[in-house]
Amino acid sequence: MITTLLIANRGEVAARIARTCDRLGIDYVTVSVDEDRDETYHHGAVATVRLPEVGSHLDAAALVRAATETGCDAVHPGYGFLSENAGFARAVRSAGLVFVGPSSRVIETMADKASARTVLADAGVPVLPGTRQATDDLDALASAAEDVGYPLIVKPAGGGGGKGMSVVRSQAELRESLASATRTATAAFADGRLHLERYVEHARHIEVQVFGDEFGSAVHLFDRDCSLQRRHQKVIEEAPAPRIPETIRARIFDAAVRGARALNYVGAGTFEFLLVGEEFFFIEMNTRLQVEHTVTEEITGIDLVDWQLRVASGEPLPATQEQIAYSGASVQVRMYAEDPFRAFLPCPGALEVTQWPDVRIERAFDHRLNVTGGFDPMIAKLVATGATRDEALAAARQACTDLRWTGISTNLGFVGHVLGSPIVAAVEHDTAYLDRIDPTAEFADPDLLGALAVAAALTAPDRTTPWSAGAPVGDRALLDPADRDLGSIDLSVDGRPFTIRVNGYDGDAVRVRADTTDRGVACVRTGGETISVGSIPCVVRRAGEAWAIQVAGVSREVRYAEYRSFGAAEADPEIRSPMPGTIVRLHVESGARVEKGQLLGVVEAMKMEHELTAPHPGIVRVTATEGAVVTADQPLFLIEERSAAL
Repeated sequence: MITTLLIANRGEVAARIARTCDRLGIDYVTVSVDEDRDETYHHGAVATVRLPEVGSHLDAAALVRAATETGCDAVHPGYGFLSENAGFARAVRSAGLVFVGPSSRVIETMADKASARTVLADAGVPVLPGTRQATDDLDALASAAEDVGYPLIVKPAGGGGGKGMSVVRSQAELRESLASATRTATAAFADGRLHLERYVEHARHIEVQVFGDEFGSAVHLFDRDCSLQRRHQKVIEEAPAPRIPETIRARIFDAAVRGARALNYVGAGTFEFLLVGEEFFFIEMNTRLQVEHTVTEEITGIDLVDWQLRVASGEPLPATQEQIAYSGASVQVRMYAEDPFRAFLPCPGALEVTQWPDVRIERAFDHRLNVTGGFDPMIAKLVATGATRDEALAAARQACTDLRWTGISTNLGFVGHVLGSPIVAAVEHDTAYLDRIDPTAEFADPDLLGALAVAAALTAPDRTTPWSAGAPVGDRALLDPADRDLGSIDLSVDGRPFTIRVNGYDGDAVRVRADTTDRGVACVRTGGETISVGSIPCVVRRAGEAWAIQVAGVSREVRYAEYRSFGAAEADPEIRSPMPGTIVRLHVESGARVEKGQLLGVVEAMKMEHELTAPHPGIVRVTATEGAVVTADQPLFLIEERSAAL
């Protein structure tokens, strides 16, 4: 058995691997940069190797050196980063160390999306039309697109996790999608090659967990449904995949195991398929542990990291296919640092969790975390399990409500709504379902939010107290209602009645409850530094969501409550950065004429790109430079109206 393991990764997966090492009595070494030096998994390590900067987590030579210098006999790459880098696997083995994963030959074959399709097609697994070779030659890709046909999907050949993927529906969209994808792929995977594949509409994303050993055995550990994703980034995963005919499920299992045997696969892997009706197509294989492996562990009772370490040590699989069973259902929610009501913009900043829910939590911190722009926006994972799918969905939704935090926006309020959606309950969703949802339109109740803000304004003993000058909009909390009841106020907004019960005050927050909603409490703050009775700008926080409210004519007879979400368009000639990040591309030069909607530039943060477009026509003045690091709200472009400019 492995005695000392280098965990060559960071965040919650490093904490997850460390937990199994502790149980098995395996010593482990961690690596860190300044930004993650306080994360919990370092506490039990026999040594922690300091790396110079964020990008050092991708430095294969530095990681192998860290392993050899600290006396490790094995390296676990986690997932992402170097887990699917054949060169890293070779370097680890060349240093005389055990690599916890398959052979470099298999990694190389499967990491290239085009070659993976060819190998699996030869093994009798159904595949979609696509390019036979990956390349970073954008002209060659543009030519190949005509053979693949539209709509098509652009995929980085050397990566995963949905990064850099985009759907292209016409030739006019292709060039910019290719350029964006190769930038993202180069930054995330140090590999700018791309692969094109026919895009299937209204499909479900089904994956099968497989395991193989050095003795030729290969098994599956059932399936997962990962269809609830945004921009090809998974958000909610569940096991087993619901409402699949058993005959189809058996064929998918057979295809995955047949593929594993064709590869002589050793270790943990995942075969991913698109399911359309009764047809399914292979899309890729991930030669590593998956972020969503937790739901498989929950329904099977198997520690997949334990299996990885045993197989890497040369042991046979701990169970045969006949001995592997499952019961119940499990749902995983990825908690992201992003604001669903500002187009899911990344939200770096200081996070403090005041209450964790009573479910399995995968995280690398106890209560405080500095979420930086240099890492993926995933903060933690909430894993809820029940005897049935309905129970697991309900428990996951409750967990989103029970988790309390302050400091930054997250996606949990949005996810809670999705988990309660009748479409999800009926398994009528597909991989594009979340991209079709406009949180502001679907989950907003402007009248209720306005009533909550008005109630806070009316009941404050000193109207400047709940919203003291200088309180930042980003510093918001969701609070429990107090036991005491300070009374109620009957309000009418646009003829709609509301009864607001005021529960109390806590520092600079007013705690209120509206009897007309089952979503409970709200925290109210202003969106500015000045207060006036005639017009009070407020922020209402409810179930993880934040809303801006302008309340005018405040009185017992509310005359007016105007609702707007964060990010609403302002009549501002300046285009500002929506988040801290880096200018990765400028598409215009100062003095150019631009039209409404024209692409001006691209800001990247937390491994995501955000396009900035012109809100109106005019003459543009560029105040940013490519490669510059910018702050949130920093002016990047100024567009003057044509008439004024001329």
